[in-house]
Amino acid sequence: MEEAAAYSSDAATPRQLFPAIAFLGGIFAWLLSVPLFGPTWLGLAAAAHLDPTTPIYLFLGGHAVGLAGSGLISDAWPVFRRAGLAWAAPVCFLLTALTAAAPATSPAIFPLLGLVAAWGIVAWSPTFRSLVPLRRRAIAFAGVPVAANGLKYAWSFGLGHVQPAWLVVLASLPLVASALYGPKLANIGVESNELPKVQRTPIFPDLRELWLLAPFLFVVYLASGVTYSTITPSLLRALHTQVDPTLLSYVLCIPLLALLGDRTTLRNVAVAGPLLLGAAFLVWAAAPDFTGAMTVQVLMGAGYAAMDLLTWVALLEIAPARGTATVFGIGLNMNVLPILIGAGLQAQVPILAHLPTTTLAGGMLFLMLVAIVFFRDTALLKRAPRSDRAGASPEETEPQFSSISPPSPDRLRLNLAGMASTPLSHRELEVAYLVIQGMTVGEVAKALIVSENTVKTHLANVYRKTGTRGRADLSARVLAGDDGGR
Repeated sequence: MEEAAAYSSDAATPRQLFPAIAFLGGIFAWLLSVPLFGPTWLGLAAAAHLDPTTPIYLFLGGHAVGLAGSGLISDAWPVFRRAGLAWAAPVCFLLTALTAAAPATSPAIFPLLGLVAAWGIVAWSPTFRSLVPLRRRAIAFAGVPVAANGLKYAWSFGLGHVQPAWLVVLASLPLVASALYGPKLANIGVESNELPKVQRTPIFPDLRELWLLAPFLFVVYLASGVTYSTITPSLLRALHTQVDPTLLSYVLCIPLLALLGDRTTLRNVAVAGPLLLGAAFLVWAAAPDFTGAMTVQVLMGAGYAAMDLLTWVALLEIAPARGTATVFGIGLNMNVLPILIGAGLQAQVPILAHLPTTTLAGGMLFLMLVAIVFFRDTALLKRAPRSDRAGASPEETEPQFSSISPPSPDRLRLNLAGMASTPLSHRELEVAYLVIQGMTVGEVAKALIVSENTVKTHLANVYRKTGTRGRADLSARVLAGDDGGR
C-alpha cells in the first residue's frame, strides 16, 4: 500500500497525476476514433461494405449496461475495480484488432467493447477523485478530451493509402498507454487509508443529487444523439467536407471552460452548454448555408465541450467518498443512453428522417430551453467560496493541503492527540481524520451515517480543543506534526 500513500495527497504533482490522465486519455482517444462514430471504424466498414451504424448502437447499449453494472460491482468488490484498471485496455485492444481482421464480427464484438471500456472508465473514477482536489478537477480532466479529440481529428484525415484495417489498429495504439499506466493506479482511491472503525455506508450510496442532475444531462444528450445522426451530416454536406471542424472548436474551448469552472463554479459551465447549443441550432435554422454551417460548428463544439466537462467533473463532485464508482457509472448513463435513444429515434422513425432542417433545429432549440428549466432550480455545484476571497470564514473555505503525503491513521491520531488541550473522543478523531483527507461536511456525514449538523458539532469541538481556526489550519498543522507547543 506504499504506492497508494504516495498518491493520496490533495495536492498531487504532475508526475503523480500523469498516470491517471494517460489511462483515461488512451481509452478516450480509442473510443472516439473507433467504436463511437469513429472515423477509422466508419472507413473500415465502408471498405468492407458493412452497415457501420448497427455495431455502434450495439456498442452504446453494451457501454450503458457496463457503466451501471461496473459501478455497482466496483464499489462492492474492490478487486473488480483493480482488475478493470489492469485489464480493460489490453482486452479492448485485442478485441479491436480482431474487428480489424474480421469486420463481419463487429456485431458480436462491439457490445463486448462497450462493456469492457465501461469497466475501465468506472474503475478510473475513484482514483482521479482521490488524486485531484475539488478546485483542480476541471482543468486536470480537460487534458483528456483535448488529447483524445486531437487524435480523432488527425485520424479523420487518414494516412494516405493505409489500409482501413491497419488504420483501425493504429487508432487503437493509445490503449497501450492505458495498459501501461492502469496497474499503477490499482491501489489509489481504495479505502485502505481510512480509519478502521469508520462505518461503511450501504452498497447503494445516496443518489438524490444524481437524480436532480440526471434530467438536465438526459435532455441535452438526447439532442446530441439526434445531432450526431442528422444535423452533423447535413452540416458537413454544406461545408463540402468529411472532416468535422467541430473538433477544433471543442479542443480550443474545453481548457477555457475548465478554467472558468475551477475559478468560479460548474454552474456557469452548466448554463453555458445548452445556451451555446441553443444558439447553434438557432443559427442553423436561420441560415443553413456555408457561413451558417461554419458558425454552427464553432458553437456546437463549444457547447459540447461545456457539457462533457460538466458531466465528468460534476459526477466526481457530487459522488460520495464511498460510492464514487456507482454514482459515476450511473451518471455517465445520462450521457450514453440519450445519445443511443436520439440516434436510434432518427434511424427508426421515418418521419424524423424527413423533417426539414429548420424544423429539426427548432426542436433541438426547444430541448435546450427545457434543459435550462430543469437545471434552474437544481441546488448543485455550489462550491464554498475560495479561501482567498475577502470575508470568507474558516468554515466556508476549502482546505488547502501541503504537498506532503498524509501520514498513517495511527500517526494522525498521535498528531491530533498532541495538539488537543483535552482528549478528543473517538468520533471527533474520525471526523477530523476524514476532513483532513479532503472530505466535505456532507461526505463525512454520509461516511459516518450521521447528520451534517452532528459533523459540524464535532468539528467545532475539534477546532476548540486543538486551538485551530478551521479545516485549512487543522490540516496544515496535523500534516506537519505541529503540537502547538503542548
